[in-house]
Amino acid sequence: MAIFNKPVSNKQGYKQGYQIRALLKTACLSLLQQKLRSLLSILGIVCGIMAVVAVIAIGEGAEQETMRHIKQMGITNIYIRADQLTEEQQQRAKQHHSAGLQNSDRERLRTNPFIRRTAGTRERTRNLTDLPQGLHPQLMECTASYGDILGIQMALGRFISETDTVRHHQVCVLGSQIAADMGRKGQLGQEIRIGEQLSLVVGILARQDGEDGQEELKTKQTKKTEITKVTKVTIQNLNNIIFFPLDTVAGKTEAITTTATTADPLTGQLPLTEILVEVKQADQVKPCAALLRRSLHKAHNGFDDFQLIIPLELLAQARKIQGIFNLVFAIIGAITLFVGGIGIMNIMLANISERIHEIGLRRAVGARPEHILIQFLGEAVLLTLIGGIIGILCGVLLASFLGRLTGWPIGFSLPVLLLPLAISVMTGLFFGIYPARKAAAMDPIQALGSPS
Repeated sequence: MAIFNKPVSNKQGYKQGYQIRALLKTACLSLLQQKLRSLLSILGIVCGIMAVVAVIAIGEGAEQETMRHIKQMGITNIYIRADQLTEEQQQRAKQHHSAGLQNSDRERLRTNPFIRRTAGTRERTRNLTDLPQGLHPQLMECTASYGDILGIQMALGRFISETDTVRHHQVCVLGSQIAADMGRKGQLGQEIRIGEQLSLVVGILARQDGEDGQEELKTKQTKKTEITKVTKVTIQNLNNIIFFPLDTVAGKTEAITTTATTADPLTGQLPLTEILVEVKQADQVKPCAALLRRSLHKAHNGFDDFQLIIPLELLAQARKIQGIFNLVFAIIGAITLFVGGIGIMNIMLANISERIHEIGLRRAVGARPEHILIQFLGEAVLLTLIGGIIGILCGVLLASFLGRLTGWPIGFSLPVLLLPLAISVMTGLFFGIYPARKAAAMDPIQALGSPS
């Protein structure tokens, strides 16, 4: 438009701004004269923006939660988990002379130059008859490095130490829920009985609080449990575990069963449930994982009775999947806004057909085509802008309601709110330009001759 292309002085700029304000004011007055029609015309925009905001907020919240969970597993950690073998697979393991994950595997992996430290765990289950009725804690043997790698926090006392493991001290560490349920017997300095064995309580873990009875893991100590959520393995509730030094109850566990395979015929040791590996740097995780897989494959004589869980790869996969979801959500929102935009165009065309005489009169008193264009384009943008604001408010309320109803995480940020608003304005510009150009191109003499 000519008035916007040439340089203007301050006085001319003020006059030009005044004209634009006057035209926008006229557009507002025109819309207010048709309140019901204007309201109905923006319903499509409101629904579209509301859907976009709600979907983006839910998607962003889910992404943040997923990323948080995976990062809590430790992006420099690698989890080597023993597979649950069927009877047929156990026979194949015997044929390959594989006794499952052993502590010797962990010791061998420690020589890898990429690895900072390793930890081993062995899960046990047993109904402890000397505990209160209905109390069934999980028993886990572990090395001292397990607590160090996961950053386990203590409420009282200490965690398993290297000395406990080497000297086979009969000690244990209680999860916070177990300690509370055991009452006086769950205090520091007390002894608990497992079969014929007495273990001294030397520590109590800090409690992990969750919502609705679910464990919501908020600190680095929760990495172990986060593995279970992502990889669908057995859930580890640290509040409900009794920890023992590795191998301190071996040979005294007639009634205790293991989730892995049979004992190693050479050492007599039961297999480990998991080996936790901490890599020195994040960029070394992938090459280190490949080396670990080859090393264990060779050590187990070609039989892979384990799986590697790599949080860094899970993080990349989660981001890729989230990107696909975001694209789908964007397409759905675009379709909804397209329908709403068509409604805006129809309303604007109807307005123009009813206001032909008004257009001719404005042209007759000096209005140029660009003024008519700005007026009707301003009306379209105002409609979508108002619809966008209402849609954002409704989207926030809808997302919050769905979050409370389902417990799904919700994430709001400035881009989440500004992007739909910008989209609504662009929708008004896109679908309003044709009606506005049609109004601006009208012949003023023919327009004045039309019935008012």
